[in-house]
Amino acid sequence: MDIYTLISRYQTAMNTIYRGVNSILKEKIHSDITTDQFSTLQYIRNHETCTSTEIAHAFGVGKSAVTAQINRLFDKDLIERNRDQADRRNVYLYVTPKGLKLVDFTEKEVYAVIGDQLSHFDKEEITMFIQSIEKLANVMDNKEGDRS
Repeated sequence: MDIYTLISRYQTAMNTIYRGVNSILKEKIHSDITTDQFSTLQYIRNHETCTSTEIAHAFGVGKSAVTAQINRLFDKDLIERNRDQADRRNVYLYVTPKGLKLVDFTEKEVYAVIGDQLSHFDKEEITMFIQSIEKLANVMDNKEGDRS
């Protein structure tokens, strides 16, 4: 198989998975948050002193896209912003109690649905798949670092 066919298959599969997760969020859990917003909310929860610049870098998107997401999450009372008193240019993001409750609930629901779907695979297949994706991520991450 040629590289273009492999990449096309990879992109098709990843898009299908992404759409599936979006569908789980919208239809089965709640319709007021997108997959990207949820990922951003999770990231903020997992990184104590987080800024929008860090989020943009972590997800490989423009700062303006992150700013729009941050504004939506803030308007929904899922995050709060705090300015650094030493350097007012720095704005740190934190998940509110409402946001934490949403992340916890959503993770449980999404993991249950995806866990059910993964039951179609044996443990070796799942492990090999995860290891392969992690290897690709590491290779891509190292290539990104080489460009800096």
